[in-house]
Amino acid sequence: MTDMATIADRDTLTLVRRLPGPIERVWAYLTDPQLLVEWFSDGVVADRVGGEVRFEMGATGRVTAFEPPRLLEYTWNELEHARGPIADTIVRWELCDEGDGVRLTLTHSRLPEPEVLTHGAGWHTFLERLVSRVNGREPEPIEKLYARLKLEYSQLAG
Repeated sequence: MTDMATIADRDTLTLVRRLPGPIERVWAYLTDPQLLVEWFSDGVVADRVGGEVRFEMGATGRVTAFEPPRLLEYTWNELEHARGPIADTIVRWELCDEGDGVRLTLTHSRLPEPEVLTHGAGWHTFLERLVSRVNGREPEPIEKLYARLKLEYSQLAG
């Protein structure tokens, strides 16, 4: 398992993390607005297929798969994105028990090619914050962490 995102098909990134269980606790961090705001953003993730997804950071969508506590998938739209709209990409969270922990796999697909590394750095930032939270630690500030990771991901582009 590597910390950096794996890039596939030039439009898909995948990140994998191992977190302490139980799986229901990790699921809550992905779906409970009171826990989401601690590591990601203020927002709402509906508890049913077709329901609304909305994050204060400017992303919106609809739930396309909801199978607690193992699978959450939703469309991801950033219509006010600085480099142009990002529409109908797919964010997929998969959780599975792994020993005494939980394996989290995040896949973001159908991204515009120029956005893959930027979103890789962004998701990496947020997952670092999630790992801290789930382990009972205060996460590093988003801006500081993202600046460092954006530099690392930009070096991947060469």
